[in-house]
Amino acid sequence: MQSLVLFVGVTFTALPQLYAQQRPRFFRGPFQLPEYFFWNPWQQFHQPGQWKSGLIDSWDRKNQDSPIANLLQTMIVFDEFGRPHKPRGIDPSKKASVKIAELDHHILPNRGPFIHHRRRKRNFLSNARLWEQSIVPYEIQPGLSASMREKINESIKAFEDLTCVRIVPRSQARNLPHNSYVYFVNGQGCSSYIGRQFDGQQPITLQEGSCAYTKVVIHELMHAIGQMHEQQRTDRDNYIEILYDNVPANQRRNFDKEDTLDRTPYDVESILQYPLTSFALNPGRPTMKLKDPRLEALVDTAQTFTHNDLKEITLAYQCAAECQNAPVCENAGFVAHNCRCMCPADLAGVTCNQVSTDTGCGGVIELSSGESQTIRSPNYPNAVPVDRECVWLVKGPSNSNIRLTIQELELAMDSRNTNCYHWLEIRYHLPGQTGIKQCNTEQANQQITTTNDGERNIMILKFDSKLSRDRRSSQNHKFSLQVEAVGGTLVSNPCNPNPCKNSGTCAVTGSNYECTCPSGWTGTTCDVKTQSCQPNPCQNGGTCNIIGNSITCVCRPQFVGPNCETFNGWWGRRRR
Repeated sequence: MQSLVLFVGVTFTALPQLYAQQRPRFFRGPFQLPEYFFWNPWQQFHQPGQWKSGLIDSWDRKNQDSPIANLLQTMIVFDEFGRPHKPRGIDPSKKASVKIAELDHHILPNRGPFIHHRRRKRNFLSNARLWEQSIVPYEIQPGLSASMREKINESIKAFEDLTCVRIVPRSQARNLPHNSYVYFVNGQGCSSYIGRQFDGQQPITLQEGSCAYTKVVIHELMHAIGQMHEQQRTDRDNYIEILYDNVPANQRRNFDKEDTLDRTPYDVESILQYPLTSFALNPGRPTMKLKDPRLEALVDTAQTFTHNDLKEITLAYQCAAECQNAPVCENAGFVAHNCRCMCPADLAGVTCNQVSTDTGCGGVIELSSGESQTIRSPNYPNAVPVDRECVWLVKGPSNSNIRLTIQELELAMDSRNTNCYHWLEIRYHLPGQTGIKQCNTEQANQQITTTNDGERNIMILKFDSKLSRDRRSSQNHKFSLQVEAVGGTLVSNPCNPNPCKNSGTCAVTGSNYECTCPSGWTGTTCDVKTQSCQPNPCQNGGTCNIIGNSITCVCRPQFVGPNCETFNGWWGRRRR
């Protein structure tokens, strides 16, 4: 997934009326996602005929690119000492996308062949030339394989169904003020120019085999329409740190910061975000780390557009500019190209003011400043039911944060393999972003506070016992939560009283605040303890790794458990 970056041309901000007039001008109900589209790949198993028992247990603990691995990557399971663990076998550094990232090339004008260089993505480069009338003509190189053509066609359809950008055969492009077109070609690496660069043929290189993924083609087309890599955004230093000591000198330009139009918050889940171990001198070790390490669980899990990817394209290409009497979308929803609100996952309604939840659980909770409310699992204090999805949308005043206190949380899990069967998803960063998933807690009254990015006054909670509905709940499987709106009053100093915990230092940033945490702590309010492999928590010769501020113990074959603490008698008998 590379980009061919040429900084020429000017930004087009006004789209001609010819194409704009073809867009819907009035809305009729909420946006309907196409049947083939899933925000998360594992959601396909909710479709009729796709589910089977033992889905999570069927994962081989090796294939990092399977839908189940993507699900497990977002989970956190705490051991008896309150230490967070990743499910056994999860290792994002072994995903195919890490190798694809290193196939990156960059084409410079009049420089001849490919130069091994950097790939670039979102957000939109400030001087990228957009495609007039939102039309991108294309041709496909003769001889390109059927599988690659299939991925190209799938990507083109996704653009057509979800945005106003139309990628059309060159022979059908009419009345355009240029003769530019993209040319899908087999070659070295996966690469694209940024924006419309010049008249004539503009290659998108897709190496057979290595680049034959819909995700990769969408990625390159996002470059072609003007988007940059997420970690190259102008504001990236607020969210991510580049670990240059683990980056070869000749690859450091892959992490250059660019002048981008950051219309939407930094989205670590975007397919325009590098895998965190890309271009590593020491393979498997990070070249980037997030300021909030819990969110590292989301990096490289998306297989298609994220909600914020689509919002960025919609804004850049003014897809809703011709809508008349457009709805006022709430809760991070936005007016899409068809003049309807595109809502974050699990939100619904004409203006995204409702939740998609099972009967008898979930709902919308609106809190005033300082107000709190308790959320309990269905059937509480009895065991949670299976085959349920319950969604809560928690809202506070516009300048407040939502603080979640987990009073009690115990759900079905596999303690040996440290993965959840049933879980609570916590979206505390961006409503349109996947949340971290827990099935137990580090301690009584664990707290999680929304970040100050995007809609800080919104938190979405989702209980899921549907995917593993073949797993029965025990009597102790239940949860009790408290949600509270913190702040939200008109105060002159958001740092008084100090919201930063564990001796964190508070600094005022506009009408908001930012915490600088002391060593050993991280998180929005310095409430997350930084994990370390020193001393080694893994017993019996196990190897410790830190992934997204969670511990992963790689155990010797005869031991199992989160800390390799249990002798695997079955293994011993099998060996004899």
